[in-house]
Amino acid sequence: MFFSRESAFSKSSQHQAPECGINPGCDSYLQGFVGKGDKILKRNVCKHHHIINRNIPKMNDSTKQIQAQFGAHADKYATSAVHAQGESLARLVELTHPQPTWNMLDVSTGAGHTALKFAPLVAHVVAVDLTPQMLETARRLANERGITNIEFEPADAHALPFEDNTFDLVTNRIALHHYTDARQAIVEMVRVCKPGGLIGFTDNIVPPDKVTAGHINHWEQLRDPSHHWEFPTARLKGMFADAGVTVEHTEELEKEMEFDPWADRMGASDELKTKLRQWMANVPEPVAAWLKPRSEGEKLYFTLHEVVIVSRKKTAGS
Repeated sequence: MFFSRESAFSKSSQHQAPECGINPGCDSYLQGFVGKGDKILKRNVCKHHHIINRNIPKMNDSTKQIQAQFGAHADKYATSAVHAQGESLARLVELTHPQPTWNMLDVSTGAGHTALKFAPLVAHVVAVDLTPQMLETARRLANERGITNIEFEPADAHALPFEDNTFDLVTNRIALHHYTDARQAIVEMVRVCKPGGLIGFTDNIVPPDKVTAGHINHWEQLRDPSHHWEFPTARLKGMFADAGVTVEHTEELEKEMEFDPWADRMGASDELKTKLRQWMANVPEPVAAWLKPRSEGEKLYFTLHEVVIVSRKKTAGS
C-alpha cells in the first residue's frame, strides 16, 4: 500500500537535492519516499507539483492488455503521421494558447507527440502513460530533439498521482477510448487542473445512433482488443460538464486513414486484415456513410471522425 502524502513527504534539510524532479532549477521542493511492499522509491518533488505518490499502475486485466498491445508497437506510434502531425494536435495548440509560465500535464502521452509539441511553448510538461515502452519511446524522441523541460512518468489516467489544482493545462489526445471508465478519467483530469485552467481533449467519435456506434466500436475492437469504447460528441461534452468544467469550444474533424498502416500499427495478422476488410465491405449503410470506405488502386481508405473539446475548470463562485 502506498504511503499517504503526509507520511511520505517531508521537508528535508539534511540531504537537499540539487533540483526538483519535475521542475529543474526549482528550489521549493519536497523530498518524497513512497513504497509498495518492500520496494521503496525516493523522489525529489517541487511542492508546486504536489505529487502524492508514484501511483504505479495496478496490473488488472485491462492494464495488462493495454500494455501488451501498445508495448509491442510503441515504435510504430513514434512514426505515425496521424498521431505526430494530425490536425487535432495543431488545433489544440491554437485553441489553448499555451503560455510560457504554464505547467502542463499530458495524460496518456503515448509516443509523446502532444507533450513534445507543447513543450517549447510552456514552462514544464509532465507526460504520463500506462505503458513503459511508450514512455521510453517518448523519452527518446525528446532527447533526439533536445527538449529538456519534460518529465515522463508511469501513471493510470483513472487515478492520477497529483494533488488537486496542480496544472495550468491538462491535455488528453486520442486515448479516452481505451479507458475502462471514461467518466472517472475525465474527473481526474479536471481534479488536477487549476481553477481557471484548461483541459484540451481530442478523441475519435462515433455517431449518436447506438446501433451504428456499436458496429464501429466492434470493428475497432477486432483490430485492437485494448479498445474500449468511442462516444458521440454530445456524450463527451456531457461528461466534461458533469466533471465541473465549462466547455468553451467544440469542433469535429475528419481524418483520412489508409487501411494497411492503421491495421499494421496494432500488429494485425493477414488473416485479421482480411476479416476487417470483409467487414467494411458488408457494413450497414449508416456505418458505410460514417466510415466512407473507398479503394484507390490496391489501397483501401476510410474516414475516422475526431472531436476537439477545450474546457475551462470553474473557479470559486463561478
